[in-house]
Amino acid sequence: MKDEGTNIEVFNDGTQPEEELIEVCPICGCAELYYEAGGIEGLYHCKHCGYIGAFVIDANKEMMELIQKEYDASARDAE
Repeated sequence: MKDEGTNIEVFNDGTQPEEELIEVCPICGCAELYYEAGGIEGLYHCKHCGYIGAFVIDANKEMMELIQKEYDASARDAE
């Protein structure tokens, strides 16, 4: 289904509520991100794992939890 007036394809048919997406760290899944260098460079900094980069993931709660579980499992394996 195409959204009227745009070329964006809409996958929500209106029967389910829109999911809230949260910007999370691609490494650990933490949502505690802030802009590095005042946002001038467009880099995010994760307060949990120290990741610095321009790439973040727009995730729903389920995806965020999966990333966090994977990160925790890899951290345990590294010990």
